[in-house]
Amino acid sequence: AFMRVFLNTATYAPLLDKGFKYFSIAYAIAFAFSVFGYFQLSYLFITICATMISIYMFITAWVVYFKHYRPAKLFLLAWSLFLFGVTIYTMTNLGLLPINAFTFYTMPFGAAAEVVLLSLALADRINILKKEKEESQAEALSVSKQNQKLITEQNIILEQKVHERTLELEETNEELNVTLNRLTDAQIQLVDAEKMASLGQLTAGIAHEINNPINFVLANIKPLRMDIEEVIELVDKYQLIQPSETSVAYHKDIEAYIKKIDLDYIKSEMQSMLNGIQDGANRTAEIVSGLKNFSRLDEYDVKEANINDGIESTLILLRSSIPDNVEVVKHLADLPMIECYPGKLNQVFMNVFSNAIYALNKKSSVDKKQLGITTLDKGDKVWVIVEDTGTGMTKEAKDKIFEPFFTTKDVGEGSGLGMSIVFKIIESHQAKIEIESELGVGTKVTLILNKKLMK
Repeated sequence: AFMRVFLNTATYAPLLDKGFKYFSIAYAIAFAFSVFGYFQLSYLFITICATMISIYMFITAWVVYFKHYRPAKLFLLAWSLFLFGVTIYTMTNLGLLPINAFTFYTMPFGAAAEVVLLSLALADRINILKKEKEESQAEALSVSKQNQKLITEQNIILEQKVHERTLELEETNEELNVTLNRLTDAQIQLVDAEKMASLGQLTAGIAHEINNPINFVLANIKPLRMDIEEVIELVDKYQLIQPSETSVAYHKDIEAYIKKIDLDYIKSEMQSMLNGIQDGANRTAEIVSGLKNFSRLDEYDVKEANINDGIESTLILLRSSIPDNVEVVKHLADLPMIECYPGKLNQVFMNVFSNAIYALNKKSSVDKKQLGITTLDKGDKVWVIVEDTGTGMTKEAKDKIFEPFFTTKDVGEGSGLGMSIVFKIIESHQAKIEIESELGVGTKVTLILNKKLMK
């Protein structure tokens, strides 16, 4: 067992190392013989085993020695002396050699020599292990230094790469910022372009709307001027009468002039023309008020506003674009003031109403068409529901309706930004927009607004 550990036979002679277990079995059998009283047989068996294992160990030591394992040299010398002593002792026990001083002391001498040589072998092995340990430590230290050097070099390279990558990211970030600014500018320009397009349509509608009441005024001015001149002339005639004059002829002249100008008709006509002028002025004031309410110069500030006012002003501005066969049905609830961006909400109403009117115009049905606008007060929300009996949309078109530049209008009739802008405005109000549509039946747009905006 000592030899197996000392010579490391499991590494240098693995096949021979496995054979030692059979000798363990043999010694166990010899022990069993002695237990059952067969001492002579047990002693003979042990002697044979000792002889065989000695030779086996001698062969194993030589195999290890030839593997250039240095401790095997001293072990082989020590074991040879011990084996020589054991062999002489065994031959003496077997009666092959006579008992004398040489044969008697050979085995103790071999054992003593073995102890000395094995001690030297152990010291040598300790030195070898110490040297191997030092070499291993030196190698580990060298590897550690190399690893440290490698880590340092890799850190330097990594720092350079990180620095280069940081510079690249900074440049990329700067380019992205420039691109983002350009996109933001482009988006603002597109939104402004859409506003200008809406403004163009709005301007045409306002011009048409204002033209009617202005025509009332212009058409009544000339006849009113003539009537007023005739009345002034009549007053002048009366003023020419002196208090002392009682000329019947002069009075007859005035009465004739009254009949000529038909004073009663002039009075009625003047009243009618004044009513027409007043009506035209009122309608002009209504349009101007609606335009003022729609434009809302404070649109970028959160203000309290009444949604119904925005709806009414938007409808006034779109009145000229609503066909005669379209009935506008309003069910506007008594709503409280809500926090919002009034100008932006009016733009939402303008786009939604304009799309509904366009869909109604596209429908070829001769039946009366309807645009329904309903407002509801629901707890902390205000609902605005816009329904039309127009052409409606397919599911594919409805899914893309908020995408920029998507439009179902004919070329040149829309930029495709209207509903995209509506969606952004609704988002800025922390609100929701829901769309239901069926092709050939109509569309329903529901705006759900908060009464109070979250800070």
